[in-house]
Amino acid sequence: MNEKARKTILCIAGFLVFAGCQVPQFSATRDFEKVVPVSSQLEVVANTFNGSITVTPTDKPEISIVAHAKSFGMTQEEADEALDGLFPVIDTSDGKLTIECKKRNPTNLGFSDSVSLELQVPVGWPLKLATSNGNVTVGQMFGSVSIQTSNGKVEVFEATGSVEASTSNGKIFVANSSGTILANTSNGSIYMMNCNLEGKCSLKTSNGSIKARFANHPDLPIRAKTSNGIIDCKSSEIRVENKSKNTLSGILLGTPAVDGSANASLEMETSNGSIKINPEEELKSIDLSARAPATCLVEEKS
Repeated sequence: MNEKARKTILCIAGFLVFAGCQVPQFSATRDFEKVVPVSSQLEVVANTFNGSITVTPTDKPEISIVAHAKSFGMTQEEADEALDGLFPVIDTSDGKLTIECKKRNPTNLGFSDSVSLELQVPVGWPLKLATSNGNVTVGQMFGSVSIQTSNGKVEVFEATGSVEASTSNGKIFVANSSGTILANTSNGSIYMMNCNLEGKCSLKTSNGSIKARFANHPDLPIRAKTSNGIIDCKSSEIRVENKSKNTLSGILLGTPAVDGSANASLEMETSNGSIKINPEEELKSIDLSARAPATCLVEEKS
């Protein structure tokens, strides 16, 4: 070890001692399971932390909730005590079913406790999901979907309503969906595959590429912008109004017999990445049968 590295390690160690930082030696895990019968459609709101959220559809009149909780402590007793405060609070009111996971034990705020959620929700219901430091995956045939996370990827398959997805340090993947699509990330790429554009579509990232392949859509005003990247689109599919290496504006020619919408538009923006519209490179299929009761094939970049 050279002198510079040795000094760096000593400085870090000294800082940790000075800050009174201690590494927890004990952990506790436990699963929470609950089935909530429902008689009418509700918006499902789920909030958690340091964990993933996975939602798959069910044809039963119920919502299945499985929470995987993990806590840490300087003693086993402390870890067990912290675990008791991590399980979700479930509330049904104001047309919503809310699943709230949060640290309720103030003695363990400094450690990296986590709660991951696995939900089964009736087909077509709207979802509003939020977590931190975790991935979010939504299966098939849901209505409007709103997702917010950090340090995790977002995947949405076959949403029938609007999609709003936001993350940082993670990719966003939307497939076989329709309606308004708003996707925003940093330090991650955005892939949109086989979507029917029926409203505004806005795809924005930094330090990542954007690739979009469309199924059906009307004529769409398009604006694409990148820095340190190129914009690739077939000339036969777009009526160009203005184009340079890093910018493009014009009309993306629509699918015959698809009615237009006054609010339909396409905006794509990135830095340090390229933009490809209806890319021709080979894509591979993913079998989503493990994520949802029915088998669905979508396409994703290799």
